[in-house]
Amino acid sequence: MAENETITIVAVETIQPKSTTRGGLPEMALRQTVDKAVSVEALSASFNNFINGLRKVLNVEEASVGDLVLDEIEFSVEIGANGEFKLLGAGISANAGSSLTFTLRRKT
Repeated sequence: MAENETITIVAVETIQPKSTTRGGLPEMALRQTVDKAVSVEALSASFNNFINGLRKVLNVEEASVGDLVLDEIEFSVEIGANGEFKLLGAGISANAGSSLTFTLRRKT
């Protein structure tokens, strides 16, 4: 692998305004699209950290309910502008933007 390999990530960042409205309430946060070059090494480290965290969360020998056994888990992930992997939670549509979908299957 070349020394300075990068991958460009296009993401949406939230910009917190510094001012308040006339009534003293903070202005609404703005969102902007940004392109950032992230090193392949940093992206790899972020991915490995994310996957290791999931392994701890999903550390289940055999999840079952009655006669049914958990065989597959699917989840969606977003990559932030700095290369951080984020699990998409409830109410966030994976179709709202670019995301990755991981499917984990039990070994046979």
